Amino acid sequence: MLKNLNRCALGIFVKCPHAEMIESLGIANIDFAVIDMEHTPLSPRDLYPLVLAAERRKLSLVVRIPQNLESYFKWCKDLNIINIQVPHIETREDVIYAIKHNNFSPKGERGLCRFVRAADFSGLSKDEYLEAAENSNQLILQIEGKRAIENLDEIISEIPFGSSIFIGPYDLSQSLGMPGNIWDPLVIKTMEDIITRCGAKEIGVGTFTDTLEGIDFWSKKKLRFLQYASDLNLLIQSARSLMEKVKDVSLQHDNQILSNKKIP
Repeated sequence: MLKNLNRCALGIFVKCPHAEMIESLGIANIDFAVIDMEHTPLSPRDLYPLVLAAERRKLSLVVRIPQNLESYFKWCKDLNIINIQVPHIETREDVIYAIKHNNFSPKGERGLCRFVRAADFSGLSKDEYLEAAENSNQLILQIEGKRAIENLDEIISEIPFGSSIFIGPYDLSQSLGMPGNIWDPLVIKTMEDIITRCGAKEIGVGTFTDTLEGIDFWSKKKLRFLQYASDLNLLIQSARSLMEKVKDVSLQHDNQILSNKKIP
């Protein structure tokens, strides 16, 4: 589960899905990591070492599945992945479908097998496994389009306790006719309205940002969590910053050499 903090939790999107990357984020004490299956060529088989790495470093993990599809829930839950992020939720029926395949009966109809990792490969008794599963079903449901906004009240009415809404600003901006302009006043107003309506029902909300200014802005909006940029984006930023410093040092060195030269 995501850490219960007295502040907005910060997570990093993982676009370079390797165990070393997960461990590095854990060592850096990031609040959580988001394994992105929607926008990376990542298969369910690839998840296993990432889950092990996260557990090794006590790093909370979210997996964003490619789409709201039964097989993705089954693969993730059988690996004992607690937090599943579901993209493109647009209707009440979408929420019901996600709950159905994220939970065992009576809440859902998730396929039940005791010989999977989540059940210690049958090391847990049936009752132990079912009890553990009951307490490990956190959904993060993505709202990112006009149709979802039109159906927001119905969507909110179906969200189970402990689950959250995630507002996808980039897809939302595209749906509103201004692709990529996530700081347009209409996009911001729409997001703030979603936050207010969810807050009235005591539903936690998170969103994405890719700037430090965005972290500052959204963390003041009583959000439960922020998902930030990506691992590769952070690497690029760090490498660029390093090279700028190297160039500055080199330039200062060259200028010092020139100033020390005697003019004949």
